[in-house]
Amino acid sequence: MKYKTLFIFLFYVILLQAQKEKLTVKDYGFQITEMGIPKRAPSGYESILTVKLNKPLYPKKAYEVGFWIIGRQLRNQGYSYPINIFPSNFMGPVNGQVFDQVESIEILPALKVLPPPSYSGRGHFTFVIRPDTIYNYITIALKNSDWGRSPINFSKDVTVTGVFVRPFTEKQKEEDKIIENNERIIIPEETLPNKIAERVLIDSKKSYSISERIISIGLYDHRNIDKDRVTIYHNDKIVVQNLELKRKKKMFEIRLEPGANRITLHAKNLGEVAPNTAAILIKTKTQEYEAVLASDLGQSQYFTLIYKQNK
Repeated sequence: MKYKTLFIFLFYVILLQAQKEKLTVKDYGFQITEMGIPKRAPSGYESILTVKLNKPLYPKKAYEVGFWIIGRQLRNQGYSYPINIFPSNFMGPVNGQVFDQVESIEILPALKVLPPPSYSGRGHFTFVIRPDTIYNYITIALKNSDWGRSPINFSKDVTVTGVFVRPFTEKQKEEDKIIENNERIIIPEETLPNKIAERVLIDSKKSYSISERIISIGLYDHRNIDKDRVTIYHNDKIVVQNLELKRKKKMFEIRLEPGANRITLHAKNLGEVAPNTAAILIKTKTQEYEAVLASDLGQSQYFTLIYKQNK
C-alpha cells in the first residue's frame, strides 16, 4: 500500500509539471483510443463511447471536443435523446457532478431521428471542457428518460465517430462567430441551391476562414476501410468523381472564389457500413483544418470555406 500511494503521488507530480508547458493547437496533438466497453455514465445516461487520451486534460485550461453521432432509422417511429459528455480520470468513475465543467457549443444538443420518409439522424456536435482536475478519458452519453422502454438499442443502433480533442481559446470562439456572420452576409441563405445532383444539401454548420486562394484538400477514410465511393463538389463543380476512399490521403487542389465556398460530399454508394463518411483535410501554406462529412443516397453534407485575402 505504501509503494502504491507513492506511485500515485509521483504520477500526479509528473502530470502537473507537464501542465506548465506552453502547449498550442499545432504541437498538442491528441491521440484517441476507443475503448471496447465504455465507462458507465451517471444515472439517467447511457454510455455510447469512451475514448482514452494519450495526453491528459489539465486544470485551468480549456479543450474543445467534437464528434459525429449517427442514429439508426426505425420503420414507424422516431426518437430524440439529449447528448452530453463526461470527462473522467484513470482512477475514478464517471462523475455526474461535472456538468458545470462542460459547455455545449450547440443549443440543447440531441440525437434526433424522425420517422420515415426522413433519413437516419446524424449530426456533428462540439463541447468545451474546463477541467477542475486531471482527466484521461471522455465518455459520450445519451440521456434516457424512458429507461428500459427505449425504441432503440443504444449499443447497436447509435454510432459515434470522428472524435477529436484540441486546446480551446475564447479568441477561437469569437473568430467562429465572425466566420458565421460573414457567411450569412456574403451569400444570403435564400440564394443557395438546396440540391446538387438531386440530393438534398445538409449544412454541417462548420465554417473555416481561409486567407489563401489556392488550397489543397486531402480525402481519406479515417475509420474502417469499407469501400466508400464519393464525389466531391466545390460549389456546383466536381473536384473529384467516384473516388474510393483509402487510409492514405488523396490530394487535390482547389481555387477558391472570393467569399463563401461550399465543399460537398456526394455519396456514390454506402460502402459496407452506412452512411458514407469521409475525412477531409484542408491545407494551405499557413493553415490546416480537418472536417468529417457524412452523406447517404438521399442527402449530401457540406461545410463552408470563407476566402478573404489578407491585406
